[in-house]
Amino acid sequence: MATLLILMPTSGQIHTPAVLSLLGLTQALPRRGIPFAMKTYEWSDLVISRNYLMSYFLAQKKFTHALLLDSDMSYSPELFFDLLDFDADFTCAAYPQRKMRWQVLRGLIEREATRPEAERAPIDKLLAESLRYNVAEAFEANEPWPLELRNGFRKIPGAGTGFMLLRRAVPERMVETGAALPVPGFNGPGYPGADFHDFFSHVRGRGGQVMHGEDTSFCRRWIAGCGGEIWCHDSARITHHGAMDYSGDYSLATKRQV
Repeated sequence: MATLLILMPTSGQIHTPAVLSLLGLTQALPRRGIPFAMKTYEWSDLVISRNYLMSYFLAQKKFTHALLLDSDMSYSPELFFDLLDFDADFTCAAYPQRKMRWQVLRGLIEREATRPEAERAPIDKLLAESLRYNVAEAFEANEPWPLELRNGFRKIPGAGTGFMLLRRAVPERMVETGAALPVPGFNGPGYPGADFHDFFSHVRGRGGQVMHGEDTSFCRRWIAGCGGEIWCHDSARITHHGAMDYSGDYSLATKRQV
């Protein structure tokens, strides 16, 4: 039976739609017989926050799974159960970046304008299609990632940590292989209940010319350091909240990237 630990780093606030989504998820979990707890951490350094939360999960052996959530995402509870039911060590859902791509959106609008009015896609679909999603398209530059699909998921080389489900095997294997090194100096009053390891610090690529973000660095440790796989929900709908709401539909983006 799965036991879930929800992990959410924050900068001191959480968006209202994210609260509503979290309430919906935590109400749905008991109906599926899944015990859960939640752990948050508020700090200005995101790498340290994520390292502490993952280290806490590593130390709390009663939890079989960890769900990494960002504090500015909204989603339906069914999305979590899709990931859980896929039954892999490392699954995630794609969400849009909070940045408009005006030229892409304009091209899509012009495309629709050539079609009969009854056949034109609504603007929310065009917006979702125009956005860039937090999913890597290649592990190394100029090396295409092979397309592999299974039961509504695709294998990917990396993703953002805004909606990510991990089995306990992921941090344990990272520690066993040395992909995540111990940082014993952080085990103390400021970080209670954790077996502190470095899962998220920035790693360099392309001969040191690129410094990957903390989420990409975590994924690279899992793939390159552990031989692991990452499976992404192929039609996830997540809204990323900020100055405006970026409503994503990864199935539309996927059609453009295949």
